[in-house]
This record gives sequence, C-alpha cells and structure tokens, in this order.
Amino acid sequence: MSCIYPHRYQGVADLWNRKFLWNLGNRYFNCFQWRYSAMVPAGGKREKVPDKAGKAKVRGGSSASKKSIISSEPPAIRNYLNRIICGDAAETIRSLPKNSVDIIITSPPYNFGHAYAHDEQDDTRDWDEYFSQLQAVWKQCYRVLKPGGRIAVNIQPLFSDYIPTHHIISHQLRHLGLLWKAEILWEKNNYNAKYTAWGSWKSPSMPYLKYTWEFIEVFDKETHKKTGDRNAIDITDAEFKEWVVGKWTFPPEIRMKDFNHPAMFPEELPRRLMKLFSYRGDIVLDPFNGVGTTTLVASRLGRRFIGIDISREYCEKALARVHEADEGFDDRE
Repeated sequence: MSCIYPHRYQGVADLWNRKFLWNLGNRYFNCFQWRYSAMVPAGGKREKVPDKAGKAKVRGGSSASKKSIISSEPPAIRNYLNRIICGDAAETIRSLPKNSVDIIITSPPYNFGHAYAHDEQDDTRDWDEYFSQLQAVWKQCYRVLKPGGRIAVNIQPLFSDYIPTHHIISHQLRHLGLLWKAEILWEKNNYNAKYTAWGSWKSPSMPYLKYTWEFIEVFDKETHKKTGDRNAIDITDAEFKEWVVGKWTFPPEIRMKDFNHPAMFPEELPRRLMKLFSYRGDIVLDPFNGVGTTTLVASRLGRRFIGIDISREYCEKALARVHEADEGFDDRE
C-alpha cells in the first residue's frame, strides 16, 4: 500500500515556477522595450503613425504639392479688369488669356427651378445637360487660373432629387487636374427649413433628411501654395483662427427681392474666401456673377475683378452696386 503526500514537493515546484515566469517576463519586457524605442524618435515623443511621410507618399495624395510657382501677369488681361461683362460664361472666359486669374469665387445656378432673369428654361434642365454645361465653364476656369490660383464653388445640392451636386462638381474639377484643398460647410441655421418634410413619418421606409448648410468646395491649380506679397495680406489674427475651421456660421442674404434674384449669397461669403485665399491686388473672377456680390466685395477689399453674367438686368445691377462702392470704377463692357 502506497501513500501520497501532496505537499511534499510543492515548495520546490513553486520556486521553480516563479523563477521561470520571472525570466520569461524579463525577456518579453526587454523585447517590448526594444520595439517601443524603435518607434520613438530622438526627441522622445512617440509618433501616432510611424513613417507618416513615407506612407503619405505611398497613398499618392497631393500634400507634397507645395512648390512656389511665380507666374507673370499677361498684359492682355488688363483689358478685362474691373469690368462687368454680359455674356455666356464659357464663351466669355475663353477670350481671357491663360494663367491670368488668381482666384475664382462663384455659385452656379442650382437647377432648382428658380426664376432667374432672362432664363427661358426657368433653371430647370436635365441633370446631364446641366453638368455638361458646367464642365465647359470649369474647363475654361482651369485654363485662366494662374499656377497656385484657387477656385471656390458654393453649391447647394437638390436633396429632393437625390443628386449629390457638390460631389459631382468636385469630381469634375479633380478630373480637370485641380487639387482639392478644402470643403467648407456654410451653416445658415436652417432659415428656410421650418416646414415639415420628413418623408415617411416615424418609419425607416423613406425618411427625408433636412440640411441647414451649403457647401463651398475649394481647389488649387498645380500647387497648394500661392505666392504673393506679404504686405498685401489683409486677414487679421482673429479672422484666420476662426476661418481655418471648416464650418462657417453666418446668415444668408435677406435682400434678394430687392435685386430680383432668387439665390444670392451674402457678402460675408466672398469676403472670407478672398481674405483667406488671396492677396490685395489679386484678380478675382466670378463667371456666374449675378447681381455682383463677388465683384462688389472684391472692389471693397482692394482686389481687381472680372464679373460675367448672361443677364443684362443683373449686369446693370452689379455695375450700379460697384459704382456705389467706388466712383472710380471702369464701366466699359
């Protein structure tokens, strides 16, 4: 008959186990410490994304497009400066010399069915036709932009048609070779969305979402860096800190009936875009100038401008607004 003593060698086993685990833990700790130190740069701060620059290069974005490109101003552009021109946008821009404009700020007709002056189609076109016409304008805008020039397009999609206008226009601009720089949300605080339009009420069947903002898509030509005279910078510290946050909150235009225009943006929109993305003395183009909010703000901020619109009524109102701001304006057409 044999006897079992379960605790006879327990102390020896525990000692061996503790030494084994201690040695094993040290090995893993040393290994972890080596791997961690390999991820920490000489300054001692650990990178969230190791080799960030190398990985950005693999992805192939445009963040490395930062070279300074200085281009001379074509003398022929002087014939168009500080003028309101009545005509078709694409055809008129075609007459401008290439690489001559610093920044384009515009908002094309939305294709909502608005009653624009002298629009026989009442702002209602087949979407393919609408985007085809815009593409012809964007193509000419690309041609006349200087290297380092910017284009900022204010867009309000027609959500009831389920057409992502801002995405489609952005795709058009990228396809031309422009570099995407920013998307700004212009929060209007739901000024016109107080009525009920929920689609399928309290049902996942087909809810309709409400939007209180519009989009501003900003693109650069060839490089994200714009050259200019530092003495011609007119943005303040406070403005810069506020406006580099990509959500801008200010009210919409409330005087549209006074100008017989159904879709004006307020002066604050081009004012911010000009001060953030251009220098005093730069050339500003608006190919859908309407009643001239862009050209008015450009005149006030010491920019040279070219405004184009197909409606003579709107061109005359744009001209009158600039005259009020600057009696020395050149009104040749």
